[in-house]
Amino acid sequence: MSSRVLLPLVLVIAAATAGVGVAAREVYQRPPVVPGDQIAVPGTGTDESVPRSAQPGSGVVQLSVDASLHPEGQRVHEVLQRLFDSINNRDYELWTKAVTAERVATLSRQKWLDDYRTSADGSILVHRIEVVGPTRLRVLMTLTSTQDLADAPADLQSDCIEWRVVYPLELERGAWRVDLGTEGRSSQSEAC
Repeated sequence: MSSRVLLPLVLVIAAATAGVGVAAREVYQRPPVVPGDQIAVPGTGTDESVPRSAQPGSGVVQLSVDASLHPEGQRVHEVLQRLFDSINNRDYELWTKAVTAERVATLSRQKWLDDYRTSADGSILVHRIEVVGPTRLRVLMTLTSTQDLADAPADLQSDCIEWRVVYPLELERGAWRVDLGTEGRSSQSEAC
């Protein structure tokens, strides 16, 4: 081919490629639609402390702006809401739909009911969602739990605990589920 034909052809291909790239970027960078009541915006009162008498606070899982813009933000919100609803309502069957099969296998219904018999979780805020691999996420969050003093962790005897946790999520049968993993072992906590 002559350079007269080749140069315009290369320019047309380059322009078409750039156009497709810009269009793809727009499609893949569109934030998911997350209901406004699920987003915690700094300065709106959702990030302020809940009075001790009202602990643990609302059981509605909220996402930071950063987490709400993550492509998996809505799906992460749904599984975490299911998880905390199961705990707050003592619903083992619902819990089994929020966690991996491996995690269900490690905790019988009776043990789960005993472990969560007085627990209530609230003030739940997902700060960040990180991709670990094609089927694994890491979710950084804070929450408050209340429980009878007798049911408090051995290393923090308090009826109200503020947690900073990392939950591993695994893609299982097409849905995100809370998994077992070393991420959860690095939890930090303090009395309310």
